[in-house]
Amino acid sequence: MVTLSDSVRRLFDGKNFAVLSTLEPDGPPHSTVIWTKRDGNDIVFALPKNRRKTANLIRHPKATVVVFDTSNPYESAQVQGIATIQDDPDGLLVQELSHKYTGGPYPGFAGPNPQWVTARITPDKSPPAGPTHDVFRRTHGDDLPASQPKRH
Repeated sequence: MVTLSDSVRRLFDGKNFAVLSTLEPDGPPHSTVIWTKRDGNDIVFALPKNRRKTANLIRHPKATVVVFDTSNPYESAQVQGIATIQDDPDGLLVQELSHKYTGGPYPGFAGPNPQWVTARITPDKSPPAGPTHDVFRRTHGDDLPASQPKRH
């Protein structure tokens, strides 16, 4: 089991958007923005039961979630792992996440009366969180492109 670093925990505990990547039946990735929360070292999120991302996780449960700091999008973290899916007939998690992200009840983005599931990713890989430009420097061995701001 992977233990998330404090910096990764802070990103998932904050009001930060994440991107879930799953695999399509024919192999290419499918990525979508999600609301998340952390439960211990697991990453938890609500999904409409009839969506592509849910079907992808049921068929092939390996997934990646990338979260970024909304006040500094260059600060991000990635968690890879295996997803499990449980029915959430009352939509309790989506309501909790809606209060976290919107400050109120779920506004109905998924259409009328969706059936909800709770997805839980148990990490098997999570590099420490850090500024994206630090990864750029380690990878390319030079400074940031002029279009990316430097952190002080």
